[in-house]
Amino acid sequence: MLKTNIFFTTFLSLLLISVLLISVQAQSLSPGATEVAKEIGVTPLLERLMKLSDSERGAGGGVMSAEALSLRQQITETVVSASLEIDGTVAEIDSELGQIAAVRSVLEARRDRALAIGTIANIVAGGATGVLGTALQFKDTTAKAGNIIGVAGGGVATFLSVIGIRQQRGGKQALGIAPNMLAKIFDRPAEFHSEYPEEIWTYLNAIAPTETSNETRRAQLLKQWTATGRIDDVTSPKSIKKLELLTSGVSQQRKLSLEVLADRAAMLNDVRAKISLMKRDLSKLMLALRTK
Repeated sequence: MLKTNIFFTTFLSLLLISVLLISVQAQSLSPGATEVAKEIGVTPLLERLMKLSDSERGAGGGVMSAEALSLRQQITETVVSASLEIDGTVAEIDSELGQIAAVRSVLEARRDRALAIGTIANIVAGGATGVLGTALQFKDTTAKAGNIIGVAGGGVATFLSVIGIRQQRGGKQALGIAPNMLAKIFDRPAEFHSEYPEEIWTYLNAIAPTETSNETRRAQLLKQWTATGRIDDVTSPKSIKKLELLTSGVSQQRKLSLEVLADRAAMLNDVRAKISLMKRDLSKLMLALRTK
């Protein structure tokens, strides 16, 4: 009976020590760092490194063992590789944003010039016909002609105003050679370097560890865009047509309006910001490897 109690007590002590060790190791990594470590495949390496003694890991300024040095090198190379993948993806998004900005600049300049010409024409036409019509009404013999000219001037002014309203929307133009980084977000064909690396795609389709909701980062983006009116219900015909414009690629060369270009740029910036947060967690992962 005494031996059984001793064995049971020893077993509980070992179990408690194991739990405490796991807890200490878990506390050394933030939830975000733990997530990216799993996504880039360095969790087994981290576990092996954490099992080494403090002296083997070079704690307190000591010399690292060959195993610890090898593990740290593998982890560092994997983290650097993932960081470069993020930089490359962000660069593709920036390339598309740059093309959008260039096209928007051309369309806005063309719209502003057309509006200026229309405004001047409206003033000249309205002023000229108004003065002439009023002058002709001074005499009874020409009053009828004056009324006709006045009505015609009003009609011209109305016509020019309608044209001005249409010109405010701006024209349409295709992006040319540019990625379509929103395509895969909406499960559409990606073209021209628009594929997301596996680690980043996994990150976007994962639930952030600090989130209380059960929505992935990608689902949060879709929900945000719907709430702000960037897109409607993705199943509606109107939304499907707009999604074709938002995700259009090089082969399609669809002509995009200023409104669509503005929405596309805003959504790309949202994706860019979401992906960039992955580097924050990678940096915390590297900081956790520092020996003290």
